[in-house]
This record gives sequence, structure tokens and C-alpha cells, in this order.
Amino acid sequence: MNTVGRIGSYIGRGVRSVSGTLNPFGGAVDIIVVKQPDGSLKSSPWYVRFGKFQEVLKAKEKVVNVSVNGVEAGFCMNLDNRGQAYFLRELDMVDGDSLTTRTSEQLAALNLKEGKNVVVFTCAKRQVDACIYLWRWDTNIVVSDVDGTITRSDVLGQFMPLVGVDWSQSGVAHLFSAIKENGYQLLFQSARAISQAYLTRQFLFNLMQDGKGLPEGPVLTSPDGLFRSLFREVVTRSPHEFKITCLQDVKALFPSDRNPFYAGFGNRDTDKLSYLKVGIPEGKIFTIDPKGQILMNHHIDTKSYTYIHGCVDDMFPPLSSREQEDFNSWNYWKLPSPIRD
Repeated sequence: MNTVGRIGSYIGRGVRSVSGTLNPFGGAVDIIVVKQPDGSLKSSPWYVRFGKFQEVLKAKEKVVNVSVNGVEAGFCMNLDNRGQAYFLRELDMVDGDSLTTRTSEQLAALNLKEGKNVVVFTCAKRQVDACIYLWRWDTNIVVSDVDGTITRSDVLGQFMPLVGVDWSQSGVAHLFSAIKENGYQLLFQSARAISQAYLTRQFLFNLMQDGKGLPEGPVLTSPDGLFRSLFREVVTRSPHEFKITCLQDVKALFPSDRNPFYAGFGNRDTDKLSYLKVGIPEGKIFTIDPKGQILMNHHIDTKSYTYIHGCVDDMFPPLSSREQEDFNSWNYWKLPSPIRD
């Protein structure tokens, strides 16, 4: 068997071992919902796709049922001929609402809980899933690329975990966990295709380093199919085009007078370009190479994730006790209502 064939065999075995009942040729991107100061809710786009191998495109009824935390959502999506799910425009929706999002009232009816919520999309007895993360308007976000940043390289970082080989950057789990413990939210971003969203989440949140795993957080992949995503990544070498748009969508969920992005981790100049574009200060952009050396402000430093972990309170100061208390007061924020006295 030639090299390509062996890689294909390994990938096939890896996909089968982690996918379970979820077919990897479909996928859904995680969703972020932000509670506004006035109690209303805003949502990032709902990107859902069913693949042709899931045999749903031949179904007569192309309705996608939605459930959140095991409860029916009260609305559904429809499926186009490409397998992409979308919302029909409803008569009571305000003009200009996107067909990829929900209204504040519809989001409130989901009764989302703090942090992670599981959303399942079902069509013709096939399903894909994702997570909805409920955050509040004053959240501070640390963004991380995946391939080459959490993994040690772009390409092998995708293949090696499928065959049980750890290919992660040393110390990343401990550092990111410490950042989360200081009150920041982690957002993981990848130019991988939507069909790889499930496997990407599986890799990230099954990663263990000396007993410490990565903190949970939304995983935002490209909403495009595999070939278009590969073309952008490999041929045009412009993954930043997707990443900038994606981060701008997230930024738009927050009040216009504040930037939620505190810092960013990446491994390419295009990652840095994306972070600068959405207002992350250059001094809070960390670029790591395959050897684990960190580049800041164009200077290579032999410091690593492990070193930064040792001084995490200086680089990522803990939220004040009042801020932390407010951040955890989710009973107050659970239901939408005007600002309380």
C-alpha cells in the first residue's frame, strides 16, 4: 500500500473510532449567544450541514429538527439541495434579520444555562451536533488557532491524533486552563471545514497533558465544505479571510463601545493579521513556532507556553473579586429582562 493509501486508511480508522453514531461528513459550528446589558440576546450564525453520505438529501421531507439540552427548540431549519440548513424567514421577524440566526425571544425560549449547552440537529433520522455557549456582554475572550498552535504543525496536527499520537504543543493545556481560571473565556478558531468540526472538538477536549485538559470553549470552523476550505488554505493561502469575518461576527455580538478580545494565540502571520484586524493589541498576540518558541513583536523568544503559565497572572490578570462574582451570577442573567435596579 502506498503512502497516500496508508494515510487514508489511518484517517478512516480514526474517524470511525471517534465519530460513533455521528457521521463525520456532516457538521455544525458552535454557536455563541451573548446577553446584552438590556437583557436581550444576540447569536452568532447557525451553520449546519448534512453530507451526501448521510443520505438525507434524498429524503422527501427536508426539515431539520432542533433540540437544546434534550428539549425541542420550538423552531426548525430547512435543508437545501447542497445539504446546508437554513431558517425560513418568518412573518413576525423584523426586516433585516439573518436567515442564519434567531431572534432574542427565540433564543430566550431555549432556557440556555451558563457556559456550554448541547444542540442537536436531526434530519431523516441522521444527526449532527454542536454546542451553544452563553456568555454575557462584558466577557473577555482569548482566541486560539488550532493547527500549528495547539498542535505542533498544521498538517500532521490533523492526522496524528487520528492514529493515537499526541502532536500537541507542550504546556498548552496548563496555560489555557490557568487563563480560564483567571476569568477569561477561550475561543478556538480553525479554518478546517465544517465537516471536520466534530473531530476538531473531539481532539481539543480529549487532549490531556499531565492530567490537565483544555478548558471548554466554542470551536468555530469554516462553514464551507472540505474542498473549498482546502482551496482557501492550500491554494490561495488566505485562511485569514474566513478568520477575520468569523471574529468580526463574534465582535458584533457585543456592545459597540467595547472590544471583547483580550489576546490571541496563533502560528502564522495570517493569524496575527486576523487578530490585529479585530483590535487585539500587538503586545497580546502570541505566535508560536513548531519548536514551541514564542514570537512577540517580531522578536523570537525561547520562552514557551510553560514559561507563560508561570507568569500567567501578570499577562492575564485575574478578574477582580467583584467582576468574578458578577461573572458567576448566572441566576441573575438567566432570563431576559430590563436592567435591574
